[in-house]
Amino acid sequence: MSDENNGKILSRRDFLRWAGVAGGAALMAGCAPAAPAPVAPAATAVPAAAATAVPAEAAKKYAGVTLRGLGQGGVAYNPALVAFAQDFEAATGAKVEFDDQPWEQLMPKLQAELAAGQPTYDFFYGDIEFQYSTYPALQDFTPLIEKYNYDMEGFFEPVYKFGEGVAGGLAGQRFGLPIRIGACWVFYRTDLIKEFPKTWDAYYKLLAEQTTGGKYGVAFAGVAAQLVKIFLARYWSMGDPLMMPDWTPLINSEKGVKAVNMMLDALKNYAPPGMLGWDNPDASNAFLNGDVAVLEGWASFILPSLDDPNKSKVVGNWSVAQFPENGTGNLTQHNMDIFKASKNVDAAFEYIAYCTGLETSKRLMLEFKEESPREVTWGDPEVLKTAPYLPEVAKQYAVGKPFTPGLAQWLELFIALAEGLSSAMSEQATPQAALDATAKKWTEAINQAKPDFEYKE
Repeated sequence: MSDENNGKILSRRDFLRWAGVAGGAALMAGCAPAAPAPVAPAATAVPAAAATAVPAEAAKKYAGVTLRGLGQGGVAYNPALVAFAQDFEAATGAKVEFDDQPWEQLMPKLQAELAAGQPTYDFFYGDIEFQYSTYPALQDFTPLIEKYNYDMEGFFEPVYKFGEGVAGGLAGQRFGLPIRIGACWVFYRTDLIKEFPKTWDAYYKLLAEQTTGGKYGVAFAGVAAQLVKIFLARYWSMGDPLMMPDWTPLINSEKGVKAVNMMLDALKNYAPPGMLGWDNPDASNAFLNGDVAVLEGWASFILPSLDDPNKSKVVGNWSVAQFPENGTGNLTQHNMDIFKASKNVDAAFEYIAYCTGLETSKRLMLEFKEESPREVTWGDPEVLKTAPYLPEVAKQYAVGKPFTPGLAQWLELFIALAEGLSSAMSEQATPQAALDATAKKWTEAINQAKPDFEYKE
């Protein structure tokens, strides 16, 4: 889930009011599994990855077709989708239109689309978590991948592990292909830190050393929604999943309490005053201004400015590292999906295959500064020339995990955890009491529509 795009918990609460457990259950009931949309014979099909090289006589195979997409606005890949659509139209004749929406409006739009019974959109682009409640209305990509010989090589491991057979616990089915991947990064000052610590004990010792003379060790966004990734990086590094296989929460365990206490330690002793009220840009600015030695945050808010001398005081004096002890915040994965009701399934798939293919993954990173889900591209010499720090980030993504994979009630659990962490960090509740209350909310939400498959990460 892209909590990098919005730190305002109240807007997420508004969203939940529209799309909570009851809404998700109703949505699933309203789009109960039906026979998959037929996939047309592939006699005239060309490999999707070669869409820009279609021979002239076959180049207009989708002339007269207009594809319409609904998805998240304000992300780096939006202009990439437009550019790729222009390539696709030139190659096949199909036009592509986009309805970019704020994150909070996506589920209401999806619900309206599926309830109307009259398909308005052909495809969707956004967080994979949306699949967890809408998958009955989505096209299974498995036969399309086989039909068009789509190259599935070179993705980060979590794309394989969590992208297939997760939504609804359905084995062997994939309901989309990824256009981007992301997780919280750790930025650090190379002029102050020669070697980044590998253990949490060494990390906190470093933060203490760097907190002196009006400067501080660390910054991170302290608003509720942004605390989740900070908690997860510490909690997951201790080896436990968020829940047992029977969906019993584990977050209020000794390890969960320890993770919150680690966050409190950083906030009270090694962070700038007022950080609990900061959102992502505020934390990024603290690092850009040279006020902190380490930033735990989303790359999109800071990468464009780090080496701009008009915006940064740390030009040339920064790098990135993995969280200590293999910690990782929640991995976000934006997928491109096809609605089962689309009359243009093949055209939509070929467009999506072009957008997510090996050829365009390099363009995503170099031209559009987006995080490609293709790990192989992160090691490309041309890409590394512009971003030599990427191998460290790639290590973190390789072990990344999404938040509560496969659970339709993911949003309610995310908000409950964010609110619980906020209450603990503001000392309105002890860490144990805050996590106990969160675990209770999780159990109540899950039991409203308990999955018939086991929880696993």
